[in-house]
Amino acid sequence: MDVFSTPAHFQPLNSLLNGDSSKPKLRNVRSSIPSSLPGPLLHAAPSKSRLSSSSPVSVASPLEPAIDVAAGEEKFDWYSQWYPVMPVCDLDKREPHAKQVLGMDVVVWWDRNENAWKVFDDMCPHRLAPLSEGRIDPSGRLQCAYHGWCFDGNGNCKLIPQSPLDGPSVIDFTLKKLGIEGFDAELEFGYCKYQAPCILSIHADVDSPSKGRRRMTLTFMCVPVSPGNSRLIWAFPRNFDIWIDKVVPRWMIHVANNLVLDSDLYLLHIEERKIKEIGSKNWQRACFLPCKSDALVVGYRRWFNKYADGEVDWRGRFSGDLPPTPPREQLMDRSCSRAYKSLNAMATVLEVVAIGLIGVVAAATKQGAVSAAGRTRLAILGSVCYAVSRWLAHFVQKYFRYHGYNHSVPDKAMVFVQMFRLGVAP
Repeated sequence: MDVFSTPAHFQPLNSLLNGDSSKPKLRNVRSSIPSSLPGPLLHAAPSKSRLSSSSPVSVASPLEPAIDVAAGEEKFDWYSQWYPVMPVCDLDKREPHAKQVLGMDVVVWWDRNENAWKVFDDMCPHRLAPLSEGRIDPSGRLQCAYHGWCFDGNGNCKLIPQSPLDGPSVIDFTLKKLGIEGFDAELEFGYCKYQAPCILSIHADVDSPSKGRRRMTLTFMCVPVSPGNSRLIWAFPRNFDIWIDKVVPRWMIHVANNLVLDSDLYLLHIEERKIKEIGSKNWQRACFLPCKSDALVVGYRRWFNKYADGEVDWRGRFSGDLPPTPPREQLMDRSCSRAYKSLNAMATVLEVVAIGLIGVVAAATKQGAVSAAGRTRLAILGSVCYAVSRWLAHFVQKYFRYHGYNHSVPDKAMVFVQMFRLGVAP
């Protein structure tokens, strides 16, 4: 592995634990934005010397006499030391990397503007999403995948898409009437209502010159199941384009919606655990919410702490502790059961047909029962059936079972997801 040199300008590891250095310090969003993230833990610079990667050899040392440690003597501080994070030859400069040091989550990324590796606390100061799930933006900055905040190599926040420096906020919410039943919020194009404990409805009225007044409601029902688990039910009643629900299969609508809902799942899973660590009533000390688009989050947290004492009443069924984080494949495992079974069966049938056709071609070639042109057509048909079966199996696995959502290399679908999060999707 590479040997890491230690430049004189390093800061000790305990800089991540220092409350002043790790807290967001975004005082003025619409002016210059000072540092909100701690400086790099390690600025890994490989030296020319190399070490053998073979297993270490234990060497017996002579017995030493016991050393009496007098009371009050200095104790070793594990958090004031330097630790190599990763050999740079094993890191990809095109994407951020999640690592751990002493149980602390950090993100390692290449800052091409300073031509150096950077290591930050793996937590966006906005909503605590892991920065390692983000990407390196076209300007060479580290961008959070959740809401697009961008940070330079010194930890300065350079872009908040929901509150651009040269224009108004993308989405504005104004809280109204917060009480034990929930709260209301005004929108530029309608209103929003949170009905405690689990229903959120967004109502919008839009005038269309050609189609008249278009009304829609987007309702989310998030049912608490157990600590760390919820059931989401949603509906989209409207007075236009109703034919879509009658023509387009339900599973196809689910696939499209999952691009947004599922891609946020892991980010919310991590956020929930970080808020649990700091305490529900202390969330404002960890999250920095400067935009009007954050008003619904602020409203819910205020309601949750004021009227629910910051926790769900499980009536003794659960202790309230979150379960261990499952493997990512298990966390992201979901399916629309009826369509999943049908498409799986179709893929199996196509594969059997393909194998059967290839067998027919082989037998016909041996016996000369089918012309050369006929055998060619059967072979082509068998190959097409097999290719379609493999594509269908991949489609089912990705959209019905497990989608990893690599945010660092967004495809067209993920670009739409990011636009939706920022409030600029059509």
